[in-house]
Amino acid sequence: MADEARGKLAVAVAVVAVGTSAIMIMYAESGPLTISFYRLLFTTLMLVPFVAVYEREALRKLERSDLMRLAAVGLVLAVHFSLWIASVRMTSVANSVVLVTTHPLFVAGISALFLKEYSPRYALLGGLVAGAGVLVMFAGDISTGGLLGDAMAFGGAIAAGTYIVAGRSERKKLPTGTYCVVVYAFTTLFLLPGAFWESRLVPAAGFDWVLFIAMAAVPGIMGHTFYNYALGHVSAFLVSTSLLGEPVLSSLLAALLFAQVPPALSLLGIPLVFAGIVLAAWASGNRASG
Repeated sequence: MADEARGKLAVAVAVVAVGTSAIMIMYAESGPLTISFYRLLFTTLMLVPFVAVYEREALRKLERSDLMRLAAVGLVLAVHFSLWIASVRMTSVANSVVLVTTHPLFVAGISALFLKEYSPRYALLGGLVAGAGVLVMFAGDISTGGLLGDAMAFGGAIAAGTYIVAGRSERKKLPTGTYCVVVYAFTTLFLLPGAFWESRLVPAAGFDWVLFIAMAAVPGIMGHTFYNYALGHVSAFLVSTSLLGEPVLSSLLAALLFAQVPPALSLLGIPLVFAGIVLAAWASGNRASG
């Protein structure tokens, strides 16, 4: 019972941590590629001491073929961060974070296509419901000029789903720290040319340095690390559906701090997206436990 309580506490902390990500991006004055680069750079540097102390042997045993596969995963992650962080400023925070949170639906589709892992019927129904919500949200931004931002957030979700599926087998073979530090390091390298082109690696404001470190420490380490910890102590369904707390918190903070309210059609589409993801997670969870 104590382990379950700790797992639920970890989920609560993780939701709050990742929910701050879009807000920090809004406050930063640097461009999206520069933000992405420094966020991943500092996240990598924060993980290095842990891996050097506790997982040095696993890191040493990596072969060239392992590094090639992890580099490919890092490339996909670089695409995800580039698209999503750019989208935060090109559409409403609510639309950006909700659309990028649809990545569990792409995990199901990509797994079926490449791994022949098929989802149960109700999970597919959940995908259709969420898809209808996405279309409603897109329609709401046609007249507001945020359609490109919506498309980029949606592209970020596709990249995130690909990243999760591509990394599944690698995580089974490698300790979490080793996997993360190598993938993040490659992601940082892939982001470097774009960040250099965008800003010559010079942040637009001095306070951005604080935000870069905060992004790495809070949503980067506390958010995703705590989610991984929680998976060992509570149900995957609880963890999956808790991800929906991120767009809720981000949207509330955006309304409070930036007086940013999403278009009316987005307010209709968001519940459909949430309902579809919950249904898909519930169906997949029941299959896994059955």
